Formats: sequence, C-alpha cells, structure tokens
Amino acid sequence: MSKSKKDIQPFWRPNFVNRSELPDIKVIRTDFIINFIAIMLALGVTFFYLQQEYRAHILKGAISDAEEEIRDASAQDAENLKLSQSFLDSAKYVVEVERFLESPFRIHEFLYDLARIKPDDLIYKSISLSESAAPKGLHSPLKYSINIAGDAKNLTVIGDFKRILGEAELLNLPGFDIQIDESLQGRNEETGVFPYTLAISLTPTKEAAPKKNDEGGAS
Repeated sequence: MSKSKKDIQPFWRPNFVNRSELPDIKVIRTDFIINFIAIMLALGVTFFYLQQEYRAHILKGAISDAEEEIRDASAQDAENLKLSQSFLDSAKYVVEVERFLESPFRIHEFLYDLARIKPDDLIYKSISLSESAAPKGLHSPLKYSINIAGDAKNLTVIGDFKRILGEAELLNLPGFDIQIDESLQGRNEETGVFPYTLAISLTPTKEAAPKKNDEGGAS
C-alpha cells in the first residue's frame, strides 16, 4: 500500500442533535381528526336542538298571545252582540212610535171630537180604534176600524148619529173611504133603551196611476 493511501482519513463529523428536543414532525394523527369531527357534530346537534327549543318557545308565546286576544275578542263580540240586540229592540219601538205619529188620528183629539158631536139621547159605553194592513196598491199601507158601542133612547137618534159621523171632519180623511155599519138589539124592557154598535171602516183609496201623454211617454 502506498503512503498516500494510508494518510487518507474517512469523512466524519460529530452528531450534536438532541432528539428529545426536536419537534414531532410526524404526519398528523388520525385520532385527532376523529375527535375534532365528533366535537363539531356534537356542537352542531346541540345548536340545532337549542334552535328548535327557542323556536318552540317563541311559538308557544305567540299561541298564548293569540289565545288571549281571542278571549278578549270573544268578550268584546258578546258585548257588541248585546248592544246590537238592544239597538234592534229600540229600533222596533221607534218604528212603532213613527207608525203611531203617522196615524191620521190623535187619540185625545179623536175622543174629544166624538164626545162633542154625540147627540144628547145617545150614550157611549165603549170606543175602540184598531189598525191593520191594507192590500197592496192602495194610498196608505194601513186601514182603520172604529167600533162604538152604547145605548140609544130611540131609533131615530141612531140614524142622526150615522149622518153626523159621515159628515164629521174627524172621519173624512184625505185618501180614505169611509163606511159605517150599524147593529141594533131589541129594546131593553127594564131601561127602555136600544143597545147599538157602530162599525166604522176607513179604507185607503187606490193610488192614482201615472198620467201619460198622447205619444205614450210619461208626462
């Protein structure tokens, strides 16, 4: 072996690396990924559950508020219906009053006039006034019936009284036709008077048809 070969030394350097202090550069551990996914899933499920509970709580509150409003509205509706019925009842009285005021008779004036025109030999025992619906197409929707019952000292006074009633202004009403019927009973032997009944009917006249001109049109 030559001298040059003997003098060659192998390449060498000391290794000063402290392996315990070196960072772990291994590939990321799979168990860490699994734990992370599990935690995220748990958080997701918890968030979804809390969200559903919150919505359920809000819905229950809305239902409770709606039920309370319905109860309040029901009480208010009942009160409104009660007031409406009271109004209808009052309206019926108003209609009756209007019909009474529209009557061609004023009761106190009518009775006063009957007393004023009564012959001396005639006695009133009862006087009644009633109204009923008249047939359609007449001047007034109502017709009137007057019944007078009493005693007469003689038969002549009955005829005179019928003539007085037929000419009396209180019964000759515009738009009405008057009819007077009498009913007589035999003479009472004890008192010597004749019981009588007069039935007076006031029937509305027919409405006049609208006039037309010669060409067929309304005038």
